[in-house]
Amino acid sequence: MGTKQNVLVVDDDPSVGATMSRLVRAAGYEPHYVNTAAAALERLGGEPASYIAVLSDLHMEGMDGIGLARRISEQWPRLPVILCSGDSGPGPGTLEGKRGVAAVLSKPIRLQQIVDLLLSYGKE
Repeated sequence: MGTKQNVLVVDDDPSVGATMSRLVRAAGYEPHYVNTAAAALERLGGEPASYIAVLSDLHMEGMDGIGLARRISEQWPRLPVILCSGDSGPGPGTLEGKRGVAAVLSKPIRLQQIVDLLLSYGKE
C-alpha cells in the first residue's frame, strides 16, 4: 500500500473515538475522527471518494449509526459503513446487510477484525 487510505471514525465519546482511531492506524489506515453523524456527513460531502469506509458507533446522540448508514447509502452507496456496538445479544448482528450497514462489530473490537474488514474494502 503506497499512501495510507482514509477511514472516517464516528463516535460521540472522544475516548472511544481515540481508541478506534488507534486501531485504524495500527491496521495501516489513516483515521479521520468526528464526534457526530452530522459532522460525518459534512466531512463526506467534501471528499467522499477519499474514504474507503466509515467506522461508526451504533448508539450516538442525535442521529445514530443506523441513521448515518442509511444517509450514506442514499448519497454514496459504494461507501461501506461498519457499525460498532457494545450491546450483547442478537440485536446488532441482525443489522448487517440492512439499511446501508456493511458489517457490525461487537465491542471490544480486536485489531484483526478491523484489518480483515478494511482489507476487503481497500482500493488498489
